[in-house]
Amino acid sequence: MIRQIKEQFTEEILTEAIKRYDINNDTVRLLGGYESFVYEYQKNNAFFILKISHTIRRSRNNIRGEIEFLNFLSNEGLAVSNAVPSTRGNMVEEIAAENGSFLAISYEMSLGKEVSDEDWNESLYEKWGEFLGKIHHATKGYEWSNPAFKRQAWDQEVQLKAEKYLRPDDVMISILKERLTKLTSLPKSKDTYGLTHTDFHQSNFYLHNGDIYLFDFDDCGYTYFVNDIGITLYYALSYPFKEFDNKTEYYKLFFRHFMKGYLKENTIQE
Repeated sequence: MIRQIKEQFTEEILTEAIKRYDINNDTVRLLGGYESFVYEYQKNNAFFILKISHTIRRSRNNIRGEIEFLNFLSNEGLAVSNAVPSTRGNMVEEIAAENGSFLAISYEMSLGKEVSDEDWNESLYEKWGEFLGKIHHATKGYEWSNPAFKRQAWDQEVQLKAEKYLRPDDVMISILKERLTKLTSLPKSKDTYGLTHTDFHQSNFYLHNGDIYLFDFDDCGYTYFVNDIGITLYYALSYPFKEFDNKTEYYKLFFRHFMKGYLKENTIQE
């Protein structure tokens, strides 16, 4: 977690967030979080997530964009974790801090359980691809209600700013800039490029009665659909929940079934 965020976070911030969502403090349990503080809580016999982020990472409008996209996908029939309003009716609660503000958001907890090695089979691979295909198909018709809510594009990510992390004379800076220039010049159309999850790996969804329930849209942004497919393949092939003696055969098996599911919903355009 970013040091400046961690240093500013206090029990008072958490208490204020709990108050604004009218949460019983006795039901709150810390789940952790890599870039935000994430808690589970119970209310009206249901479970929810409380996530507390900071304006150092995301603006209020940026999170509003995430929530609006979630609502859109939910209305399209996709199983995603909807955001819920605070007692004030706000989808994002802003709590002032010494430097910037903390931003509190609450979501319904996804149904189901974490993926296990028993679930890791051809049926899962196909459903995984089908779900991603549904997102890519749906986003072709997506429009923002407010331009201020528009999410970032893939090439705006801070990780791609090599000069921030390398010495000024490092040859990789010019190499990366050259490749980014080529990639950003590729043609974009609604069939090849759009707003999507961009982090659809096996730790960001649960299984409920065999169906996928997707959550954690914190990184959602604009990218080429083929890049979004590549992100999923990276995690699934590099970190499977099962050990395979013949990794090459596993790669082929996964890709074949994943793309079979994907192509049920989406046709790849050249």
